[in-house]
Amino acid sequence: MPLTSLSKYPAFGVLLGLFGALIITPDTLFMRLSEMDVWVMMVWRGLQMGGFLLLVWLAYALFSYTADKRAADMMALFSWQGLTAVGAIIFGGVTFVYGIAETSVSIVLFSLACSPLFAALFSAILLKEKTHAATWITMVVSLVGIALTVWGGDEAVAAPKGSVLIGALCGLSTAAALGLNFVMFRSRSDIPLLLANGLGAFITGLIGLFVLGASATGLSVVFTGNLLAISVSGLFILPVSFMALTAATRFTRAANVSLFMLLETVLGPVWVWLGTGERPGLLTICGGVIVVLSLAAYIRLLLKTDNS
Repeated sequence: MPLTSLSKYPAFGVLLGLFGALIITPDTLFMRLSEMDVWVMMVWRGLQMGGFLLLVWLAYALFSYTADKRAADMMALFSWQGLTAVGAIIFGGVTFVYGIAETSVSIVLFSLACSPLFAALFSAILLKEKTHAATWITMVVSLVGIALTVWGGDEAVAAPKGSVLIGALCGLSTAAALGLNFVMFRSRSDIPLLLANGLGAFITGLIGLFVLGASATGLSVVFTGNLLAISVSGLFILPVSFMALTAATRFTRAANVSLFMLLETVLGPVWVWLGTGERPGLLTICGGVIVVLSLAAYIRLLLKTDNS
């Protein structure tokens, strides 16, 4: 069934956003398993994800799209909404990788969990949308749970010893970029998802290459680390999850979609714990239970409301 038909069912956007959020939860695990420097990791994640999405769009453009469709995609991409979305993807890609390399996963993902607040703010300012009371209530309850995970963040074992403040600021910057990105895709539905996401990710990878090339080590370190681990992230997790999440904004509010990203805040540290031994504390687990339960109740309410 084409997306245009599915869009008649509001619950589809909720389920698509939930799917994308679940797929992205092990991303930080594979980042840790790669054992790569921040800029090397940025190169592989950006070029792999961006290259994959751009090739898929090119295949559609050459063998499926009409000339008018290709022209329309380019016009939408170079609109202010399209360029803003691409810029947000680039900015968020850089800050997220830097934050994960700097400090514990839980600190960065806690800050990233604020993306629903940014999405709601941008939606209210740019789209004049009203956010349901249930969304705000769920945000508050979820953030209380996430606050517990951060409170126990200093108890994390085997985490990087960088600055917690820098990591938190990177997470907040990524959250703002993610919220703005979702709102831009919702505000202009003709922005090509494959092309915008692919271009933004690819430019992020080029930024990593530029920084490495200008460093003392040069590009000689680009092949250090676990290439298989980072490829799982760059070629599967990121393309699938971001396509699902951005596509979901076509069918439901941006604040609702970004709210599902709270799942990564809870499950991301758990995956890293199981895979690398970077162990969250008891408060992290307790906070995770609160977030999962609040999200489950919220999703059930959305489905009931949309289908009534």
